[in-house]
Amino acid sequence: MTGARLKIRLAYQRGFQVVDGSTILNTFPTKEEAFQFLVDRDARVWLDWGRTVIGGRTAPFDYAASFLQESVGRIRQEQHPPSAGIWLWSCFENGARGKTEIKDEAVFQVERAFTRFVVKADWR
Repeated sequence: MTGARLKIRLAYQRGFQVVDGSTILNTFPTKEEAFQFLVDRDARVWLDWGRTVIGGRTAPFDYAASFLQESVGRIRQEQHPPSAGIWLWSCFENGARGKTEIKDEAVFQVERAFTRFVVKADWR
């Protein structure tokens, strides 16, 4: 399960479920325990992604990440030189940010950063 991308969803009156496709892997009483299950397996949460909306308009090459309807991150592609084509990513909760040439890598970084933030995996 190393490197897996798993969903975490609310389990009605039971806490949070970790799901792989349609298979429930485990149920936990708290969000933090569900996220720790992912971190222990070097997995990441599969966030919900949609187009970024600014002033009522969708921004091109700009995507927002959310977890249970809470905005948690963003990726966007630079459109102008000298950095045209570069994907910028940020996780709102912990301030993690960076850049990459590949969109899927930007998605990976936001999902990994948010997963680790929830359980304070990188706090000292």
